[in-house]
Amino acid sequence: MTVSWASKLALTTTFPKPFNPRELLARIRAVLRRQANELPGAPSQEEAVIAFGKFKLNLGTREMFREDEPMPLTSGEFAVLKALVSHPREPLSRDKLMNLARGREYSAMERSIDVQISRLRRMVEEDPAHPRYIQTVWGLGYVFVPDGAKA
Repeated sequence: MTVSWASKLALTTTFPKPFNPRELLARIRAVLRRQANELPGAPSQEEAVIAFGKFKLNLGTREMFREDEPMPLTSGEFAVLKALVSHPREPLSRDKLMNLARGREYSAMERSIDVQISRLRRMVEEDPAHPRYIQTVWGLGYVFVPDGAKA
């Protein structure tokens, strides 16, 4: 492969011929390390604690508390809540939420995100019909507002 072809393909590295397989393996590992992201919905590497209202969500241990009372979360609920709290005040479409929470694309017929949002609202909202923290952005999706103000 010539250097001009490599630049057209947006490759980050080229190898002279003949190349050393050990060098190839080392470069592949380096790229994978740089590209390594957390799995969608998995606990975070660091134990960041997000506080909103009476609630505290520990992203590292996957625990949520209302004041000092633990609140159990399913894997799906945690994944969606983690995606929302990681993007405060940023409206997220259902497609983006599905990608962040599950690592896959959202199907128009699928309602799992809406069901998870409904469950989360019943847990964290005083009045789920008039949510303060997990608000609907009509025509787009949902937004997390940590202080409970109107988005």
